[in-house]
Amino acid sequence: MNYCLGLSFALLAASTLPAQDYKTTVENPKESKLILKDFIGELPIEGYAGNEIVISGAPDVSLPERAKGLKPVYSGGTDNTGMGLFVEKTGNQVTITCLVSFAKEANYHIKVPENISLKLTSGCERQNSVEISNMKNEVDINICNSIRIKNSSGPLVLSTINGPVDVVFSEIGKDKPNSIASINGEIDVTLPAASAVNLEMRNMQGGMYTDFDLPAEDKQMKRVGGGAINARLNGGGVSLKLTSINGNIYLRKK
Repeated sequence: MNYCLGLSFALLAASTLPAQDYKTTVENPKESKLILKDFIGELPIEGYAGNEIVISGAPDVSLPERAKGLKPVYSGGTDNTGMGLFVEKTGNQVTITCLVSFAKEANYHIKVPENISLKLTSGCERQNSVEISNMKNEVDINICNSIRIKNSSGPLVLSTINGPVDVVFSEIGKDKPNSIASINGEIDVTLPAASAVNLEMRNMQGGMYTDFDLPAEDKQMKRVGGGAINARLNGGGVSLKLTSINGNIYLRKK
């Protein structure tokens, strides 16, 4: 009786243990690039003051009964993490590919050095949506669903086919241009009030709204109009291009 009870507690404890994180060190984050490919579902990515890439959360990658003695194979690489991911390091570049079938659920959370350059791509079948916070280097995203960026200094190159894009800049860098585009979704961008940018907004079937001072506009959030707008904010500076084919564009003062 005592043996069975002890075994039951042991199994219960094992079943409630948190999944082990995967970590890899980046020697010089500011000069390094992280590429994320083919992730599934919602993907939160958080920048922090460290030099490790830390991945937590994982799908069930256990083998079916009939696969005992065999190993899984994937078209995108070999699972070298135990989390359904293939990690490859080449010089200052780290590439992480999600190998899990798009028919499964995979809830990853990734912490990355805040100064690393980040690129993320996934096909429309992956239904990938991304939320990124606290990044201080270039972020390049090309997916089919929603994108949310918070506390970024850019530069940002963001593109989605069918989803909204929400961006809050902590500041906007002066060196490289920014481009934010959605084919079928709204774009909502917040800039610090003193941002010096060359603004270009393009819209085919929606409105454009801002509370920045544009010629002949007051300070209330109001419609600027469809078509195209070019303006210099605070005397002009780095390029900021906002493009939506079928959705409104909102540009706000922080």
